[in-house]
Amino acid sequence: MPLQMASELRFPMGITTPLSDQSVNDFNSLIRRVSGAMSRQQIVEIFKKHFCKVSGDYYARSSSLDWAESDMSNQAQNAAKDAPNFIAAVYEALEELENRGASVPTVQHMNQILLNNQDHYQIVDEELIQTAGSVAAPEFSESISTSVMRALGDAKALIGTVDSSSAIDRAHTALHGYLVQLCTDNQIDLQNVPTASKAFKQLRQFHPALQASGHRAEEVTRVLNSFAASIDAFSTLRNKASLAHVNDLLDVPEATAIVNAMYTVFRYIQDSIQRER
Repeated sequence: MPLQMASELRFPMGITTPLSDQSVNDFNSLIRRVSGAMSRQQIVEIFKKHFCKVSGDYYARSSSLDWAESDMSNQAQNAAKDAPNFIAAVYEALEELENRGASVPTVQHMNQILLNNQDHYQIVDEELIQTAGSVAAPEFSESISTSVMRALGDAKALIGTVDSSSAIDRAHTALHGYLVQLCTDNQIDLQNVPTASKAFKQLRQFHPALQASGHRAEEVTRVLNSFAASIDAFSTLRNKASLAHVNDLLDVPEATAIVNAMYTVFRYIQDSIQRER
C-alpha cells in the first residue's frame, strides 16, 4: 500500500524540500543491494517507474542494464527535489519488489540513511513523518569523561527518530555526568546531593564562566535560573517517560524537544567556559 503522509508533504505548496545529495547516493547504493529471481534490469525498471511518477519524467524502458542504471540515477536526482515523495517512491518500489519475492532492505535501513544525513524524515508505522531538527549536539573534548561522551553519542543516534524517548535517558545521563564532573573539577561542593539540578545551581553560583554580567544581565539571569526548574523536569521525564524504566513513552516531537532542551543547557555551559579561555 502507498506510504502514508500528511497532505502538506504529499502535495507541497510552493517550493519543495529537496533530499540531501548524500541521502540520494546512499539510497542508490541501497537499491543496488536488492536481489531476486527477476533480472537486475527488471528491478531497476521498477524503481525508474516510481521515480518518474514523482519527477514527472516520461518513463520508457531502457535498452540495456547499463542504460537503465544511468537513467534511474538521473530520474532519482530529479525525484529527490521533492524529498517526501522521493522517500515514498523508494518505499513503494521496495514494497512492490518484496511482493514479487525479492529480498529488499527494511524500513530501518531507510530511516538510518535519513538520520545519518540529517534529512528530517522518518517512517513510523507505514507513515512518513517530518521530524524536528535538533540543536547542535554538545562538542566532545578531552575534559569530558568517556561515559559522558558515550551517552552523548547514543543520544545523537536516537534523537529525532522513533527511538527519541531512549535519547532522553542518554542525554540526561550525559548532562548529569557533565554537570557533576564540572563541579568536581572546580572544587564546587554538592553537599552530598549530586543531582543534575543541584549541580547546575552550584555551577551557576560559583563557576566564574557562568555569571551573567553582560548586556541585559538581569533578564539573562532569569532565563538561566529557569533552566534549573527545567533540569528537575528532565530528571522526572527520564525516570517516568523514557526506557530507563518500564514507562509510557513520549511521542517523537515531544521527546525530541526535551533532548534539544537538554542540549541547549549543555551547549550554554560549554560555550560559556570556552568564552572565558
